[in-house]
Amino acid sequence: MAISNKNVALIQQVCEKTHDYSLCVSSLKSDPRGLKADLKDLVVIMMDIALVKSMKILELIIKLKKTASDPLVISSLNVCSSEYGSSMDSLREAIDALESNSYKESYGQLTFAAGGPLSCEDTFAEPPARKSPLTAVNADLYSVVTIAEDILSIVMKHKSL
Repeated sequence: MAISNKNVALIQQVCEKTHDYSLCVSSLKSDPRGLKADLKDLVVIMMDIALVKSMKILELIIKLKKTASDPLVISSLNVCSSEYGSSMDSLREAIDALESNSYKESYGQLTFAAGGPLSCEDTFAEPPARKSPLTAVNADLYSVVTIAEDILSIVMKHKSL
C-alpha cells in the first residue's frame, strides 16, 4: 500500500520547515505509519526513529569498547555509553509527554536527547584529541532528533492558534 498523495504532501510540506529536508522526507516516507499520519504522528515517527538509532549506536559503542586498546578512547566510549543511555531515556519521556499532549515537556526532553550525541562527540575532542569512531552516527542521530524538534515546534504553533 502506497502512501497517499495527501500524506506525501503533508510530509513534504512539514519537512520543508526542518533543517534537513531530504533526511526528513526519506525517514517519514520509509515508515509505514506515514500512510495515515497527522502532524503529531510525524513527530512520534521521528522520535521512534531516533530511539531505534540510539539503540543501534549503543550496541556499536559496546562493540567498540570490546576492541579498543587506547585507554582514552575507552574512556570516551564510556562517556558515550552513558550519554546514549540518558538520551534514550529522554526520547522515551518525550514520546510519553507528547502522547499526553505535554508538548513543552516533550520538546524539553527532545532537546536533552539531542545533547547526547553532541556530548559523545565532544569527549573525543578533549585534549589529547582523538579521532571519534562515532562522528557519522552522532551527526545522523543529532539530525533526526533535531528534525523531531522542528516538527514538534510546528505542532506547538498549530496548538496555540
